[in-house]
Amino acid sequence: MGNPKGWFVDPLEGRLRAGWRILLFLVLLVALSAGAQVGFRALRGGLPKGSDAVFYLIALAATVAVYVCRRWLDKKSFRSLGFGQPGVAWKDLFFGFALSGVMAAAVLATMTFFGLVENVRLTAPDAAGWRALGLALLVTVVIGYWEELVFRGYLLQNMAEGMGMPLALVLSCLLYGAVHAANPNATLLSSLIIVLFGYLRIYGYLATGLLWLSIGMHIGWNFFQGPIFGYAASGRAEEVTLFQHQPAAADWLSGGAFGPEGSVVTVPVVLLALGAIWGWSRYRTVGD
Repeated sequence: MGNPKGWFVDPLEGRLRAGWRILLFLVLLVALSAGAQVGFRALRGGLPKGSDAVFYLIALAATVAVYVCRRWLDKKSFRSLGFGQPGVAWKDLFFGFALSGVMAAAVLATMTFFGLVENVRLTAPDAAGWRALGLALLVTVVIGYWEELVFRGYLLQNMAEGMGMPLALVLSCLLYGAVHAANPNATLLSSLIIVLFGYLRIYGYLATGLLWLSIGMHIGWNFFQGPIFGYAASGRAEEVTLFQHQPAAADWLSGGAFGPEGSVVTVPVVLLALGAIWGWSRYRTVGD
């Protein structure tokens, strides 16, 4: 039967096997996230439903959980997850952010051209509206950071060490889709398209060897599809948006209440984005 210790510890690496590392990370992440929210409620006398504070607390919990597990379970540095090369960090972040802006604009333009949305109009927010847009950008930065840190950072890379990248890629994408299946107004189609988005962000990591591009794409997509172009972001509607419109076709075409990730129109846009990332990765490698 062998040494039972080998079921848990890789004798060649002298550390826990990848599956146990992932399990302990998830336990720690949930515990820290729940503890942070309980502590916040105790200090502030409550945590309103839908409060943006939840996103900040989860981001804090994710950062601590990843740092602890990376340092003491993986026995590697936090930076090694894909936070190196500061000289190209801002380039990758900006390109990813801009690419997502072009993607969201292309989706709205296509839906408008084919009559899948109607009453498309540009609004003029007041001072309070601009502040709300600024806060929305900050929230998307926080969400984009912690989701990439967890999904394309800790989980994907530990899965790859345990089972190889091809299988890790498939399981990571399916997990990403399954997690978002719990979002409001989710459908089978939206979950499958989010699986595709999971691959898009993994490709951003694989093409550059860093997480900056994936983080930039994630921030940009959430910000442009919601606060700028007026769609629901993964099922969550924004209170203040620059553009406003209403669906004028079936959900599988217009996205319905879930947003662009629930529409087949988004699929070719994502495929074109994969080509743009391939081109960018070649340019930045030669340029740097």
